Amino acid sequence: MKKVIIDTDCTIDVKGCDLDDAFAILYMIANPNIEVKLVTTTYGNNNEDVTYKATKKMFDDLSIDIPLVKGGLYTNDGGAAIKKTAEENEDMTILSLGSTTNTQKALSLGLDTKKINSFVAMGGITEELKFKKKNMRELNLSIDYLSTNYVLNKVKNVDIITGNNCMSHTYRVNDHPTYKSPYMNYLKKSLIRLTDEFLDEFGQRELVVWDALAALYITNPEFFIDHKKNICLDENLLNGYLVKGNDKKVNLPELKDGIDAMDYIVNVIEKEAFI
Repeated sequence: MKKVIIDTDCTIDVKGCDLDDAFAILYMIANPNIEVKLVTTTYGNNNEDVTYKATKKMFDDLSIDIPLVKGGLYTNDGGAAIKKTAEENEDMTILSLGSTTNTQKALSLGLDTKKINSFVAMGGITEELKFKKKNMRELNLSIDYLSTNYVLNKVKNVDIITGNNCMSHTYRVNDHPTYKSPYMNYLKKSLIRLTDEFLDEFGQRELVVWDALAALYITNPEFFIDHKKNICLDENLLNGYLVKGNDKKVNLPELKDGIDAMDYIVNVIEKEAFI
């Protein structure tokens, strides 16, 4: 069973904000092959107060009994919790779904990188994220690009699920969706809300549930084709661009053709939640 720390900018139920973090968190908790040891909150989709409040409410509403620690720019608690949890466990995977600030703080506080089996991040772009109405800004790596440079430089095994590799794997919410599990029913209202917002802003009804795909790489790496790339660790990350260079070798996994990622993720949540 894989042990995972989730570092998130979850904004479930926050108007104008994405819900992909919540999708990823609930998928990881529902997956029988994953043990989530800690969830820390950071900023990105919104500020760190909003993300912590939204995540705490979700945990309370669904009676999720996993340690939850607030992190971000203005507290070292998230970084300290990551360091402590990683040091108490072997072969820890960090799933980074927001800014990389908490992981950077954990490393700065003295976390031994040998305790991190892999660092899996959702974010980064290799070209513009183009939708029908407008382009979307990069997600996550650019928010605190100095911390991103620091983390990528320090951690050995880095897997980045880029925004570009997520674009073609979408989830269409039915007009009147019905779900079986408490987790999917909890997501339902926000899925409907976000579908309307996404259509209005980007001209696309199908949602890209970005962070859930990064979670899927941890649970099912066989669904992906690995692509090793040498990149620069420099100011290009200010805009999230993963530019060819000689500073760091990273893996940019791409989902294989014929894999219906969102169908698989939803089915796991539906089958496993509260069984």
